[in-house]
Amino acid sequence: MWPCTAARDWTPDVLFIENSLLKLVNLLELVKLVTLLDGALMKIPTYLKHKPVLEVANYDQLDGPYRNKTDAKGLSVGLAQWNEPGCTEISAKVWRNTGEKWSRQSEELPLHRVIDLATLVCAAIRYAENGNELTSTEDFPISFSTDNEELKRYLEIMKKELVGNKEHLDVSLDRLVIALKKLGKC
Repeated sequence: MWPCTAARDWTPDVLFIENSLLKLVNLLELVKLVTLLDGALMKIPTYLKHKPVLEVANYDQLDGPYRNKTDAKGLSVGLAQWNEPGCTEISAKVWRNTGEKWSRQSEELPLHRVIDLATLVCAAIRYAENGNELTSTEDFPISFSTDNEELKRYLEIMKKELVGNKEHLDVSLDRLVIALKKLGKC
């Protein structure tokens, strides 16, 4: 209620104006709330070259050790941005947003590369947990980067980081195991 000396002296016009102003204030508060919620519910754009079909919106709230401190706002699987007319290659994309716009630093990879990277990460975790055992197969040969002059030091750093991030990695690996089981792959 607007301050006044005698509310009962107000005319109907003044009361109408007061009610209208209160409704306007309430509407502005609602607009602020919707704006905040819209920011919290990050929508992955569909107007850019990559056309998402499946998405994990608000990935920033799930992003392992970077949870709530990352510009990676979403993940998607959809039509690749590099497709020529008539092509329908599928890709996976990490959507990055600076807070003002979608970043050109967003990563997009063909699906087989994403899965191959997951395989390589699993081999790195196994190596970190089991000493010096590097799991490699004939059809997916994994080797040490022998041209790296600081390989020994970097291996120790990698082991330390993988062990230190085990909790976050296990959450993601558990999701992967569940998905692979649903596909009948384990």
